[in-house]
Amino acid sequence: MDVSPRAEDALTLAAVTQCVLRMLWRLRTRNQRWRIYDRFLIGENRWRAQRYGVTEGLIDFGANTIVPFPQLMAELVDMLGEDADALGCRTELERVQTIADAGTSAQRQRAVAAESTAAGADQDAAMTAVVDHLIEEYHQDL
Repeated sequence: MDVSPRAEDALTLAAVTQCVLRMLWRLRTRNQRWRIYDRFLIGENRWRAQRYGVTEGLIDFGANTIVPFPQLMAELVDMLGEDADALGCRTELERVQTIADAGTSAQRQRAVAAESTAAGADQDAAMTAVVDHLIEEYHQDL
């Protein structure tokens, strides 16, 4: 997980983290466990996430196929619903679907840099545009 400049996105990421931890705790207290996959397979999905971000999906090892990120987030929300209700953060958890559909901060930053470069800005000016964009994003939800 990365830092998000939007307050609502940060709350969503915190809710996802809390719900996942509660789900793991819940499984443990019911004498159940989460699926165990080979480290190589987990490493492959980590590589895909680092290389493609949220644009190319991740491998669903149960289905043996690449699943788009928004679909994975919809499944995650369904899986963590009980935990979100217990923690009182269902609204924040469900917002992860909005992030998946609309794009992440990193995607918006890349778009600003590309737009600036396409408009004829040099690399320094493009990075300045990204910083200006981030300043706006940090103030957006306040």
